[in-house]
Amino acid sequence: MDILIKNGSIIDGTGRNAYSADVLINNDTIVEIGKDLTVENCEVIDASNRIVAPGFIDMHNHADLTILKVNTAAAYLMQGVTTMVVSVCGIGLAPANEKVRKYYTDFITKLFGSGELVLYDTLEDYFDKIEKAGISPNLTFLIPHGNVRCCVLGVEERPPTEAELEEMKEIVKEGMEAGAFGLSTGLMYPPGSVATTEELIELCKVVRHYGGIYDSHMRNEGTGVLTEGMGELIRIAGEADIQAQISHWKAGGVFAWKLTPDMISLLKRIRNEGLNIYADMYPYEEGATSLSGILLPPWVFEDFDKNLSDPETRKKIVNETFNTIFSTFLSDLPWLFRVLPKCLIKKLIFAYFKRKVRILSVVHNHRVEGKFLGQALETLYPDKTFMDALLDFLRDEEGGIMVSFKIMNERKSIIKLIQQDFVAIGSDGFLVYKGNTHPRSYGCFPKILGNYVREKRLFSLEEGIRKMTGLPARILGIGDRGVIQRGKKADIVVFDPNAILDKSTYENGCQFPEGIDFVIVNGKITVANGKHIGTLSGKILRRSKNMGNHDL
Repeated sequence: MDILIKNGSIIDGTGRNAYSADVLINNDTIVEIGKDLTVENCEVIDASNRIVAPGFIDMHNHADLTILKVNTAAAYLMQGVTTMVVSVCGIGLAPANEKVRKYYTDFITKLFGSGELVLYDTLEDYFDKIEKAGISPNLTFLIPHGNVRCCVLGVEERPPTEAELEEMKEIVKEGMEAGAFGLSTGLMYPPGSVATTEELIELCKVVRHYGGIYDSHMRNEGTGVLTEGMGELIRIAGEADIQAQISHWKAGGVFAWKLTPDMISLLKRIRNEGLNIYADMYPYEEGATSLSGILLPPWVFEDFDKNLSDPETRKKIVNETFNTIFSTFLSDLPWLFRVLPKCLIKKLIFAYFKRKVRILSVVHNHRVEGKFLGQALETLYPDKTFMDALLDFLRDEEGGIMVSFKIMNERKSIIKLIQQDFVAIGSDGFLVYKGNTHPRSYGCFPKILGNYVREKRLFSLEEGIRKMTGLPARILGIGDRGVIQRGKKADIVVFDPNAILDKSTYENGCQFPEGIDFVIVNGKITVANGKHIGTLSGKILRRSKNMGNHDL
């Protein structure tokens, strides 16, 4: 049955001013836009006093890790998101072989507390599985570099040989021919952290041949963001002649906030020189990560429970963990702090972790979710020292502790970055099926429209919607979505601009927003009157064969 959206104010995703018109949908396509449309035997949505916009596109999402367990993706559909870019940060469920499966069993499942993960030999295999199961949103996949590297080198910390690099290129080629939109990297953690810039350039040349993009969680987002982070990405984009995307662009850490103007100036200059580089961001001061991932040396994960139980091994872990934190903290501290005694810095670090690191989700002891780390450890291990309690906590939760802590500053950095016209919106969220989560997974897009647009007036509603529709579609090269125009696919959200509001908090992240009335995916109503009705009309969006075919 046709769908007729009546009496709405259309913001079409291009940045053009809102205008009043009706929208007629037939099957999965917008077939007519005009005043006072009338059609017999159709479903009518009254959009009076509502905005009619393209479905939102989340430029950075980890939904692929759990989409088969949460195939309705209600956390995102209820925000108005109809398409998600996944397999980001170099992490994904495909491609995989036995080396990758062992790595994910030992490391990734414990990092994210995701339980047992089923991996797939190829992206095409995973696509088939998802399509047979059915999903509510559209998904666009990147090729996760961590999997590609691990398929060939396992967890070896060395550059590939010439033959091994060719093998990696073949895996990337296979992924691009399956319909991937590009290559993603996570360069702050293994195995991406040991990859050389030269390795990434060579792989990106293959991606560029197919018209894809390079999407990167950069090697440094702190005080080295200009050189180690953006500098490396710019070099890769230039030498591989590829469009690049900065994942969750940020100035991370109090001593990096002052670099914000330089970050903007650098990217503007490089873009003016002809490189196509974009970025995505989320509107929160607290980032989220795995506690075990930032604290424990990689070798601990090989025999996790035993290593965190043996007294002598625990001593070794404590020493290595402190040295890692010590060097990380020192890299961002002014020189004056670096001459302080280590014992004093140790106390400062412990105090920071106790009072500033917030528990988002755990595997077992859910009562500590939302508490700060010091409170959680006092609750669970009242008679133990901080370090002993911390190691017990990591062991007892099987490594699956997600935490948040403030590393960004809205006034000094976030607002200035997100106002740039080349910045799209990406939640960096997860689809959780139990426990708590970061509020961005339920509230990122309504927070932009309710807080940043309506309340703070940082940019117009038209610009806010462009950042989450037309701009990401352009970045990805998806020509049939992201705008409301005749002949485009019918991914549409209808919302109240005066009521849209994110309600999720760090203590209770799993709260749906207010103000989203209808969401349509591929011409099918998925959210009706503010409720997800279970429709599974999403698709795997494959990169078109004619998007680009450049010589290597």
